[in-house]
Amino acid sequence: MITRIPLRQINMRDIRFCLSYPLHDEKLLASIGKLGIIEPIILLEPAPFTVVTGFKRLVAAKRLGLKEVPAVTQALSEKQALLLAVHDNMHRGLNIVEKAHTIERMVTQGFSRDEFDTVMGLFSLSPHEKVSTQLISIASSENFLKDFIIGQGLSLKNIEYLLRLSKDERKGIIKAFTSMRTTESYIREILEMLLLMKIKTGRFPYRTVGRAESAGELRLKLKKRLYPGLLSLEKKLEKEKAALGLPPAIDIKVDPFFEKEYIDITIRVKSGQEAEGLLQKLNEVLKKGHIGNILELTKGRIR
Repeated sequence: MITRIPLRQINMRDIRFCLSYPLHDEKLLASIGKLGIIEPIILLEPAPFTVVTGFKRLVAAKRLGLKEVPAVTQALSEKQALLLAVHDNMHRGLNIVEKAHTIERMVTQGFSRDEFDTVMGLFSLSPHEKVSTQLISIASSENFLKDFIIGQGLSLKNIEYLLRLSKDERKGIIKAFTSMRTTESYIREILEMLLLMKIKTGRFPYRTVGRAESAGELRLKLKKRLYPGLLSLEKKLEKEKAALGLPPAIDIKVDPFFEKEYIDITIRVKSGQEAEGLLQKLNEVLKKGHIGNILELTKGRIR
């Protein structure tokens, strides 16, 4: 039965069943401001009541100065309450931080392996122990990291790289990334180089990271410090590609670190006739030896 429960009777500090992140939702705030709370909050008996679902609605209600909220009170075990919270949130789709919170809460409350694997499956995540360990680390990480993960829609691989840095190192690189226009691949490449630099020198390059004005500039500076011979190979590559005189529809790509002894050649066509012409052009430059020169560059491995 739905009843009106005063906010002062609800213990909002108990977050055992809170999965939502972030809790502040401006759209929800505006909606509740106009229409009120439509869907009742679920609370765990006895009073002072523990919140099972509806944390975002309660935060919005408090910001709006509401004195009471519609709610349903239930007597449930902690496991039942957490499962109810999971299923109640599944319909909206949980972000990776919310999934991490769920897994961390399940571990804390001693769920069985089968129950754990079932929820991981619902989240489209591998039940592998490495993944669950990573999720638990995400759940206990700093809010600035969680905000960055959600804002950038980071992959688990890039999240793993960030978690391998210290808190101060994460803060430094996230501050830099936040001021730049970047991509998932740029973030991955930069993080890989930062971790390698830590291994090689034992230090994190705070000054280099802090002074870079763009992701491209930071990538270049890190490459220059890690691989002094790499820039020379890149210049030779650009010279050889310029000598090819290939049309934009043909692209040649080399491994960024010249570690793979092959190249990728892609051709973009709209018709068979166009394909025939481009292949003929490619055959011409092949005979002139420029592609062979590019392949030779791939053998100059950077270590």
